[in-house]
Amino acid sequence: MSQHGVNSEINRLLGFLVLCIAVGLLLGHVLLTIIAGALLYIAYQLANMRRLLKWLKHHRLQEVPDANGLWGEIFDLLSRRKRLEIREKKRFKATIARVTATTSALSDAVILLNTNYGLSWWNEATEELLDLKPRDAGSSIINFVRHPEFVSYLESHKYDIPLTLPSPRNMETRLEFQFTPVGEGESLLVIRDITRIYKLEKMRKDFVANVTHELRTPLTVIRGYLEVLEDNIPEQSQSEHLPKALEQMRQQSLRMTTLINDLTMLSKLETDSVNKIQEYVQLKPLLEMICDEARTISSQNHNITLTCPDDIYLLGNDKELHSAFSNLVTNAVKYSPNGKAIKVTASINLANNLLVEVKDSGLGIDQQHISRLTERFYRVDSSRSIQTGGTGLGLAIVKHILLRHDGRLQIRSTHGEGSTFTCVFPKKRIKESENSPKTNASLNSIS
Repeated sequence: MSQHGVNSEINRLLGFLVLCIAVGLLLGHVLLTIIAGALLYIAYQLANMRRLLKWLKHHRLQEVPDANGLWGEIFDLLSRRKRLEIREKKRFKATIARVTATTSALSDAVILLNTNYGLSWWNEATEELLDLKPRDAGSSIINFVRHPEFVSYLESHKYDIPLTLPSPRNMETRLEFQFTPVGEGESLLVIRDITRIYKLEKMRKDFVANVTHELRTPLTVIRGYLEVLEDNIPEQSQSEHLPKALEQMRQQSLRMTTLINDLTMLSKLETDSVNKIQEYVQLKPLLEMICDEARTISSQNHNITLTCPDDIYLLGNDKELHSAFSNLVTNAVKYSPNGKAIKVTASINLANNLLVEVKDSGLGIDQQHISRLTERFYRVDSSRSIQTGGTGLGLAIVKHILLRHDGRLQIRSTHGEGSTFTCVFPKKRIKESENSPKTNASLNSIS
């Protein structure tokens, strides 16, 4: 509202007051004339207020009241605000229409939940996956996904990893739930149908398990006959290449056996559920055994040192932990030149997590490869793998074992300066007392 409108209304009021006084002097009743003029002015203002109220109720821009002065500016200002409001409303409607059209085209279910996990909004795909109806608005999502793991997932507030569960409508269908908090107390739930991916992954695991099982017996037979042939080569053999050929065949069969063993173990880690009953394993004797084995493999060509407190116990599977740590130390031996140092260190950090580090002084790894090192069969340099006899499965096995022990693998490396592989275990799996029980313990008791 401009100052011009206010001044105009004041001038109008003063002019009307002067007129009333002049008329009052002519009539000889100045006070009565002023009172009558005031009543007329109040009636004029009430009439304008009534027109304003009537217009606000109907909100018709084409019927904006015609007025001048202060009231004219008020009507003009309100009409401009109304036009702006209409434009914003149209823009919001268009945006909502685009969002609705976009989400309707998605095959994934998208659900907006309120503070109590109530259904605020969902797209068309949700109605197919969860059989929702319009009357279900406001109901809790837990009423439609009645799985204990889903409830635990919502209440855990740890949504980094999606949750995979059977569909509440069809047990053969697999759904992936990804929960994301948005806004104040609201959250977005995205549900994907991953049945096809799940079946393909299951087929892959079954295929690997079956193939490795079927190959084990014929490969054992081949190795046996190769050993017999090597032991019975005539001293005056007609072919000088036969001993070398048999040796190469024996090495390749041994490499195939190692590959099958790694595939079998990886398949078992992927398919077997985590054993609820595990033991507290004293860490130092386990690492000492692994370092001794590594020195044998190295033929004492590397300086392998171990730093580990005597009183650390780790809750887990002894064989799986041995395999994980052994893979890391063996890799350090394979990829470090002779004479280089390999340091194995176990310690507790400030967050009371257990760190088991294997640091080598090898060639190091470029940063572009680090994120893919734990993939099956991924090799930084295939020629180096052929020379060392690696299968490309060692770090994949390490990753799966650590996941089964609530741990994770951290990799730091600088090309030309060596690498550090760190296994991180949460504090709930650690005991530092010398009198720590080595009997069976339940994971449920520490979760």
